[in-house]
Amino acid sequence: MKEPAKGPLGRATAVAEGVAAAVRRRQRDREPHVMLYRRAGDPRVLAPGAKGHDEILELSERMIALVDEEDRPRPRGDAASRRTARSKRMGGEQA
Repeated sequence: MKEPAKGPLGRATAVAEGVAAAVRRRQRDREPHVMLYRRAGDPRVLAPGAKGHDEILELSERMIALVDEEDRPRPRGDAASRRTARSKRMGGEQA
């Protein structure tokens, strides 16, 4: 096993290696994971690049987009709500 370098250069190298390892961990943690569950409920991660990984990931992203569309509030189109909103903006009572 290689001994770590001593002195200021060795400490700086150790800090740089620690920062680089932390950056790699954060990048890895931010990547989307495909979790598959067996009938018994045991999860397993489908490795990136494995057969079907990209297709499952694409399908799940489309499903999430559909849910996001449904959760978005829809504007009310009736005239009474537009008058009420206009009245509130003008700061007065509607006639």
